[in-house]
Amino acid sequence: MYIIKINGIVQGVGFRPFIYKLALEEDINGFVLNSTSGVQIEAEGKITKLKTFISRIKSELPPAAEINKFEVKLVPDKKYNAFEIKISSQTTGSTLISPDLAVCNDCINEFNNPSDPRFQYPFINCTNCGPRFSIIENTPYDRPVTSMKDFKMCSFCDNEYKNPLNRRFHAQPIACEKCGPKLIFQDKKLFQIDGSPIKHTIEALQRGKIVGIKGIGGFHIACDAKNFKAVSELRKRKHRPHKPFAIMVLPDRIKDLVHINNDELKILKSSVSPIIILPQKENNFLAENVAPDNPNLGIFFPYAPHHYQILSKELPFLIMTSGNKSNEPIAKNENELIAICDCFLTHNRPILNRSDDSIIMPIDKKNIIIRRSRGYVPTPLTIPIKTIPTLGCGAELKLTFSLSEKNKLFLSPYIGNSGSKETIDFYLEIFEKYKKWFKIDPELIACDLQPDFATTRFAEETGLPIQRIQHHHAHIAAVMAEHQLDEQVIGISYDGTGYGTDQKIWGGEIFIADYNKFERVSHLEYMPLPGGDAAIKHPIRIAYSYLLKSSCDPNFLTGISDFEKNIIQKQLQNNFNVFQTSSMGRLFDSVAAMLELFPIISFEAQSAMALEYLCKDASVFDYDPYPYELDVGVIKIGSLLKSIYNDVRNKVNHSIIALRFHRTIIDFTLNSVIKASKSTGIKKVVLSGGVMQNRVILSGLYEILQRNNFTVFFPSKIPPNDSSISFGQVMIANRLLR
Repeated sequence: MYIIKINGIVQGVGFRPFIYKLALEEDINGFVLNSTSGVQIEAEGKITKLKTFISRIKSELPPAAEINKFEVKLVPDKKYNAFEIKISSQTTGSTLISPDLAVCNDCINEFNNPSDPRFQYPFINCTNCGPRFSIIENTPYDRPVTSMKDFKMCSFCDNEYKNPLNRRFHAQPIACEKCGPKLIFQDKKLFQIDGSPIKHTIEALQRGKIVGIKGIGGFHIACDAKNFKAVSELRKRKHRPHKPFAIMVLPDRIKDLVHINNDELKILKSSVSPIIILPQKENNFLAENVAPDNPNLGIFFPYAPHHYQILSKELPFLIMTSGNKSNEPIAKNENELIAICDCFLTHNRPILNRSDDSIIMPIDKKNIIIRRSRGYVPTPLTIPIKTIPTLGCGAELKLTFSLSEKNKLFLSPYIGNSGSKETIDFYLEIFEKYKKWFKIDPELIACDLQPDFATTRFAEETGLPIQRIQHHHAHIAAVMAEHQLDEQVIGISYDGTGYGTDQKIWGGEIFIADYNKFERVSHLEYMPLPGGDAAIKHPIRIAYSYLLKSSCDPNFLTGISDFEKNIIQKQLQNNFNVFQTSSMGRLFDSVAAMLELFPIISFEAQSAMALEYLCKDASVFDYDPYPYELDVGVIKIGSLLKSIYNDVRNKVNHSIIALRFHRTIIDFTLNSVIKASKSTGIKKVVLSGGVMQNRVILSGLYEILQRNNFTVFFPSKIPPNDSSISFGQVMIANRLLR
């Protein structure tokens, strides 16, 4: 007899009925059960059948299952007479929790079948799809520890739930119209309106109303994407004047809106069902203010059953943006959104754990995760070193935390920016749940060098040993760990802001690094940032300051008042409230402002994105770089800025300026890497930081570095932005501890 113990994503994904069916087919007796450490199987039978049984477990997994550990032990037979599924047991250790999964095709077929008992039931699900992470309270994953515990199954659902050969065997969210959750339509004052909730929702959207729609991991805020007036009102209420909105679209209308290939279509249809950022087609289907001044569109398919009920031929395109107030986490209750929404489509199944939509951006047949959340969390990442129980606290923007033990790291869902109490409360809530679910009680804390971050203060308040990790070192370490690297690399970390070891603001960094240490071999020269964070929202002030520093006359700039000019001049003369920065993000801001692209921004990286979009589909390698100097590890940009200044004054086409600017960054990065490689012999290069979300920079660096015989690694399972900082912090802190 074999005792088999399996750890991984093996609960809530149809694993036990899968084992049961295999056992019947292979004439195996014994049992299977869930435990807090995974799944346990006792299997008796002929040795050839047992070997086939084990082989089939590994090769025929249910779609959402994932095995991380598989142990087999041979023991004497117990003379079982049959194979059965036993109730869960409490054991030591922990198992993994499945992410929330988009509704599967089998359920959609039943959903659309008038003769099916669950026809048009908005909470239809099975063991292959539906909510998991968002409804779980504790492990092992069973209905009494989910938000379904108060919904008593009817006899129809109960029979399916108990039938090992049924697709819904032990599907914990199983329900039907008789016994399950119900949709509810509410007015602005949260009074319930009688009648069909779906019909009311469709009518409200068609009338140009803004509707809060409760989904799986939180709320969306929806309006008709064809209605200019409704979109304008939503922008006003969300305080979001320019940032693009994501569009949920009927699958058969996707090609009306964007250019898409088969690989991208496959991702949209996957169980993750993320938002994908794709090139827009010229069309008249959407209001022009959905994604203003942006050649791309964030687009996704319906992934909850009631999404399919709302979208129709009359409403094929809906704005479905994250249901939150500015800089706050996604809402799980409608009362959080009263100030924004006219009415609500909600339901009576509580959301226990929030997760926003994940976002993917394809770049040259490579997929970059911009936001890792619904559909991915809380699936762990395997890391190349064994850690003690460790918490990586993250940074300030794009906030996540990481919790690790041994060679597993659990990255939190995307939480938001840490500028509000609500965000920090959400951070602490999820942290406590991760500790409980995965049975990890941190013995070590890793945080950023920046003393003013809320995450740094949290780390200090724990009373645990702290390792303070430089921001860009953490960026590089995260990408190294994703690719299982444990050696010295040349690490490129380009972003907007990171606290340096010299108390200056870094962001244009090239390191020789491993998990133990880093050497800063090259960086952008320091430039003055008047007013610090205040200037980041006013790129025109950065441009004015950079031009003065470069001995250029900045008075051609528009969008800046004489008052602002005088203040900046005095600040620079007296060195008052002026910060020195090597930030690549600020260089982008400066050049964008010189081209009159958003002198004042309303969302992060807005002006830099506009500069990228000027490049369109042209190849930067068809254009000459601007001049610059490499001087003992400092990339001097004065001559670059002077040349751009002259081109602007001479009315050179802005697209040409943008292309030459991007080419220059690629060029001086390559030369800095070549120089570092010659002195060290290192040929592996890691690309990291928020600037690597720039398609032109990432694809250009990848191409030119490979062409020069470097092996290039970039983030694909984790975001390049600050959401990966906590991951890198864990890696470095554990190596420093040793």
